[in-house]
Amino acid sequence: MTSAPAEPLGARIRRLRTDRGWTQRELAEPGYDRGFLAKVETGSRPPSEEMLAYLAQRLGLTVDELRFGRPPGVAAELRASLDEGYRDLEQGRVADAGTRFAAVAKEAAGYHLDDVECYARFCQAEVKWQLFDVSEAQRALEHAEELAGAAPPWLRAMIVHRWSGCRYLSGDAGTAIARVEAELAARPADPDAELCLLTALIHPLMEMGGLHRARRAADDGRRLARAASRPDFVARFHRQASQVWQAIGRADRADEDLTEACRLFASVGFDRDAARCRWARGYFLRRLGRLDEARAELTTARDQLAAIGADEGVAGATLELAEVRLRQGAPEEAASLVSEVWPLLARDVEALGEATGLRGQIARAQGDPETATRLLREAFEIQARASLHGAAVSTALRLGDALRQRGHLDEAVDAYRRGLDSAAGSDS
Repeated sequence: MTSAPAEPLGARIRRLRTDRGWTQRELAEPGYDRGFLAKVETGSRPPSEEMLAYLAQRLGLTVDELRFGRPPGVAAELRASLDEGYRDLEQGRVADAGTRFAAVAKEAAGYHLDDVECYARFCQAEVKWQLFDVSEAQRALEHAEELAGAAPPWLRAMIVHRWSGCRYLSGDAGTAIARVEAELAARPADPDAELCLLTALIHPLMEMGGLHRARRAADDGRRLARAASRPDFVARFHRQASQVWQAIGRADRADEDLTEACRLFASVGFDRDAARCRWARGYFLRRLGRLDEARAELTTARDQLAAIGADEGVAGATLELAEVRLRQGAPEEAASLVSEVWPLLARDVEALGEATGLRGQIARAQGDPETATRLLREAFEIQARASLHGAAVSTALRLGDALRQRGHLDEAVDAYRRGLDSAAGSDS
């Protein structure tokens, strides 16, 4: 990869001229005289925009290639380097990817390639996302967004997608959804960008109880996917849309979407996202009651995600595996699995609420109703504060049942009532 030069514009014009074996008169005429070019080359007179365009055309360059010293084709070269680095990241070579992204960001800045620098900054945010450093990922995305005006529509949409994901994991689902909906209201004139934004809506809407709105996003995305050109965007859509079809009882369509998502991710070498599809399929199988198959799929997903350093995926797949093992009558193993990932969960409010509730269920299965009640109450409070209405309703029902079995009928009724209040906060 070339490095950005620091030579003055006049010196650059002189070097390019002499590299071609031309005299000053041969470059300057017929548009300008030799004396004026001499002053430009020594730096005593800056060239006008018209002269710069003239000289660039004579030298076979674009104006910006001449102005900033860009070698021809360097922008495409740097973009290709970022694409390669992103595949490294997806395949677990996190340090290599991070080093490459930083180098490209610096070089792109030197060449004043704002669109390439924006892409490099986004890729740096993806490193933080993979390492489950949510706050740093959000900061890096905001840094990328400073240059988003120069970025292609798909990249602007992906920055918003990930930023909203950071807000959601931080317990601010309302802001996450509002930001994406505002971008959609601006009517992105690009099918990849619009599909990316619709994909970002589905999971937060469902967790807030907005199944009808999530269904609309899935239906709209299904139509857009036919026109989209980026296989990774289409794959992410299919993976997220599968949640909607599961929720409305369309297991056949959910399975089709997950299968297609896995195929597309594998076709572009995105191992991280392919493993997340296996996690999603394990969740799907668990909901169908096919626990042995779910356990196998989730174990594979967890191991693959761990091998490539995707901590966020490891936490989610492990918690889902713990749920399966609890249902299979192995509460001790379930408790051990939750403990393995507990240090990661402070970064993800949804996962923290899920894990706390799961610990409550485990305590109940182990014959400790007092601890179960305390943990289920904590889980409900976490979920209610984060407006995770669907999860809060389920936890409230479990809490009410636990209190009723202990004979605390008034408290049980209050828990059920709070669950109903959470249900009322959704639009499902």
